[in-house]
Amino acid sequence: MTTAQKEIAFHIAVFCRPPVVGEVKTRLIPQLGKAAAADIYSQLAERVLTTVQKTIHLANASGSLWIAGDANHPSVTAWSQQFSLPVYAQCEGDLGAKMADCLARSRAHYSKTILIGTDCPAMTPEHLICAAGMISSQTPWVFSPAEDGGYVLVGTRAPHATPFENIDWGTDRVMTQTRSAFARMGVGCAETSPLWDVDQPNDVVRARAAGLLR
Repeated sequence: MTTAQKEIAFHIAVFCRPPVVGEVKTRLIPQLGKAAAADIYSQLAERVLTTVQKTIHLANASGSLWIAGDANHPSVTAWSQQFSLPVYAQCEGDLGAKMADCLARSRAHYSKTILIGTDCPAMTPEHLICAAGMISSQTPWVFSPAEDGGYVLVGTRAPHATPFENIDWGTDRVMTQTRSAFARMGVGCAETSPLWDVDQPNDVVRARAAGLLR
């Protein structure tokens, strides 16, 4: 660990993928079409990355991109350059395995890591800073629940694979199952106020009404 990394307040890892038409925001495709779904994904990614960039400047944080799919895709390269974020490939496995790997690798360099996706346009720098501040020796984990039953943020100073095992990813049971995992482990877990993400066509309407999407 370098001196500069020791001074970083926390690290923000962003899970994303190239905005390939037909491969992103697939639940929007039946109603909106493949091209529109890909455009929405690109808007969401750029908004979240802008939020990350602002947070880095406000809180002396750092950030990185963790890519599922082609890490050399032109859009990924453009995001990396525009937002000054290094790029890493996600490992193989389900979402839990990918998150556990990312947090463990980040833990080797940073005392606290916040992991987010690109689906939550309502997330702000203040939310990220607040989440990082809730991580302590007594509560080494923090989550931001999503209104749909999942979560849009996980942060830790002591990553362990157990909270990501035997979770029904993509369902409304994710946060409930995660809380149960921590109860069994006897490990402290904090939660921020809930947020909402963009998964369904009605979420797109909501985001546009709030001025978060074009």
